[in-house]
Amino acid sequence: MQKGFEDGLKTSFVESFGESCRAAAEGSGAPADLAAKVCKCTADELIKKYSASELIGLSQEMAAPVMKACAAKSGLPI
Repeated sequence: MQKGFEDGLKTSFVESFGESCRAAAEGSGAPADLAAKVCKCTADELIKKYSASELIGLSQEMAAPVMKACAAKSGLPI
């Protein structure tokens, strides 16, 4: 039961984080395809790194290093 809850929460996190991340990135002038790539990478890495309960309370300080690493992998200057 707990595993199903964690999986569902992580799936929901990836979807909601991806949408808000892409909207913010595109709003700042990033091309849509690049924003989608970096945001997907970030969401995927965050769910590997943090538990479901940590994702619920995810802070900018927790997400920023992961996002920077994904941006660097995508060729963006950081």
